[in-house]
Amino acid sequence: MAASSKIKSLWRGAFNYRQSATVMYAYAYTKKQAWLVFCRRLADKDDVSPSTVMGLFDGSRPNYEITIEMEVREVDVCKTPKTE
Repeated sequence: MAASSKIKSLWRGAFNYRQSATVMYAYAYTKKQAWLVFCRRLADKDDVSPSTVMGLFDGSRPNYEITIEMEVREVDVCKTPKTE
């Protein structure tokens, strides 16, 4: 299935800086893509390079958590029943 036919899920990201925490939400196809979206948003918010944020939240420390908030799945559409 091509990426264009998939449906994005809603992800929740909780990021712990040294003295503050940030929680945000994003739609993405995968957890890795959500992580990238969150890192870019944090970089824009703090006016730093995305690579700086990616290095801070690279998985080497338990300073962030990304969980799926709402999973969306594509299902077959049922035919509507006939009315008499």
